[in-house]
Amino acid sequence: MAAPLAPLAPLPAPLALQLTGLDKAFGPPDSRTVALNQADFDARLGELMMLVGPSGCGKTTLLSILTGTLHADAGESNVLGHRLGTLSQAELTRFRREHIGFIFQDFNLIATLSVWENVAVPLLIQGCGRREAEGRARAILAQVGLKGREDEPPKRLSGGQQQRIAIARALVHAPTLIVCDEPTSALDSRTGQQVMELLTSFARDPRRCVIVVSHDPRIYRYADRMAEMEDGRITRVLATPAAIAAAHPSI
Repeated sequence: MAAPLAPLAPLPAPLALQLTGLDKAFGPPDSRTVALNQADFDARLGELMMLVGPSGCGKTTLLSILTGTLHADAGESNVLGHRLGTLSQAELTRFRREHIGFIFQDFNLIATLSVWENVAVPLLIQGCGRREAEGRARAILAQVGLKGREDEPPKRLSGGQQQRIAIARALVHAPTLIVCDEPTSALDSRTGQQVMELLTSFARDPRRCVIVVSHDPRIYRYADRMAEMEDGRITRVLATPAAIAAAHPSI
């Protein structure tokens, strides 16, 4: 009897984005500062991809290019099936509005608006009616654990709760790509853990991709894959949580 066939290795999830050979420099020709030097980066649907490296290594520049807020000097940026270098400024604005959710370390909440109104802002910008926007905002706030706090001003909530508002705002329009720039650096360890558990739960959706830029080793264990960056280039990609743990044993 023939031996049973070995199980096939699982295929990698579809790519959400692929950046190839990116170059970016700033300043006049005689004193240029190189931010990216032939940088390659990709992220998949259904994963939390972490981008790490020291300050000044090019993480923010790479993030700006993959979200279309900055143009590369050279290279290809294919994000969610769009070649960003071919899009007009108006098309890029629409692309970000419809497909990308942003989460930052300083929350960027509007103090004069209530919690639900802050979350509804992306929907109102898209032309959604106020009643529908409020309903969707309240629904996503319940999902992130803020049911009952929707009508309060953000200043009454803790830092961790304000970050949850920011997460709800980033998710309310159901984006495919969620981009987080240092989402835990302003939070204590326990609150940062809660925020990362929330982001991880959203990254399990095969229709979504979560990218977290960080130099906070406390949260490395939440990554499915990790790209390490230095001097404007991706120097290593750790392809599994086990590889991440082996490379960063202190986590």
